[in-house]
Amino acid sequence: AFQAALARFQQRATAALDALDAEIRRAGDWVDHDRPSYWKKATHEAEDAVHQAKLELERCRMFTVDGQRPACREQEAAYKAAQVRCTYCRDKVEVVRKWQRNYRHESIEYSGRVGQLRRALEQDVPNARMLLVKILRRLEEYQLERPPEATDTPVSTQTPLDSRAQTPGPVSTPASAPSPEPALPAASPEPS
Repeated sequence: AFQAALARFQQRATAALDALDAEIRRAGDWVDHDRPSYWKKATHEAEDAVHQAKLELERCRMFTVDGQRPACREQEAAYKAAQVRCTYCRDKVEVVRKWQRNYRHESIEYSGRVGQLRRALEQDVPNARMLLVKILRRLEEYQLERPPEATDTPVSTQTPLDSRAQTPGPVSTPASAPSPEPALPAASPEPS
């Protein structure tokens, strides 16, 4: 059950990372290609509109009606609106450039952080699954082993204290065998 859950986690996490990568690529295309070309085109159109509105305003001022020049309020308003739109589009071009730099930086940060998770999903999870399979196989082998069959010996009625009395003492080592730990030298008194 745990192995199946681990496999599902790996599939779902990998699918989520792939979906995030696709969204980030889509956002990158939008910031790097779509918006710059849109605002560049919009800026050119706004500059053309400013030029056209300026020509209309100058034409209006050139006409005289009964020796008087018209106020040309509509043309002046159109010219100011075209200038505002042109300034707005130029500002957007700069904002897009700023966001391109920010996007690149954040994209690199994201790739570094998610790269660790992706490596864990691609390497550590399969290794963990293999280790889990080995552990389960060993447990199954352990369960298959039968304990040694009990012989027909009578059950002992000794108490734990009685069994200690019959337990053999420590085995002495032959004199030629080296002792396991060297004896520490006796501590000498410190000179006064």
